Amino acid sequence: MFQYGDIVSKAEKEYGWKEAPVIVKGKLTPGIGGGICQVSSTLYNAILEAGLDVVERRNHSLVVHYLPPGLDATFADGYVNFRFRNSTGKQLLIRTVVEDKRLTVKLFGTMPDNVVYRTETEQIKVVAPKVTYVANSKLALGSSDTLQKGEPGYVVDTYRLKYVDGKLVERKKLNRSTYKAQAELVAVNPADPLLHPEGARLPRLHRLRRMKAR
Repeated sequence: MFQYGDIVSKAEKEYGWKEAPVIVKGKLTPGIGGGICQVSSTLYNAILEAGLDVVERRNHSLVVHYLPPGLDATFADGYVNFRFRNSTGKQLLIRTVVEDKRLTVKLFGTMPDNVVYRTETEQIKVVAPKVTYVANSKLALGSSDTLQKGEPGYVVDTYRLKYVDGKLVERKKLNRSTYKAQAELVAVNPADPLLHPEGARLPRLHRLRRMKAR
């Protein structure tokens, strides 16, 4: 049984981690060890296309932009692991290479030459991002400031297709991934008369300091 957490723990002890974006409570924030999920996700895709058995895999809470939705594999030490089983019955070698800021994962083992695996994703649902308004009395009346762009959420099913001698013989659903939408954050001046037209429903304003602390 291959456990990604075992390998990552060894790398952390020997080499240490640099700061990079990590997802915390549904938001991207700087943190030590950011980027390790790009390695687990790349390895996950290699495992899928090798036809190996995935034992544990979980998607990120937000969409990542280095892989299509449904094809990522997150990792959180002590909480979420990525595990797979070498189902070839023989030895399996994993080789990783980083060149020109590109990561490549290669698997070497005993696998049938006439069998090919491919992945396929199906978008089930798209969740539009909400708009959250924050108060900023320093803004000019009639203007606004977009502090954070919104990102849609998705529900995606992932399938693995098996071809034997070029013919599709199996289409197997592997999992369903759910990604939260990320709200758009817009600052407005609460004294702006455009926010107070007669009979209009006012947007809910938040204090900017509170929004940053959440």
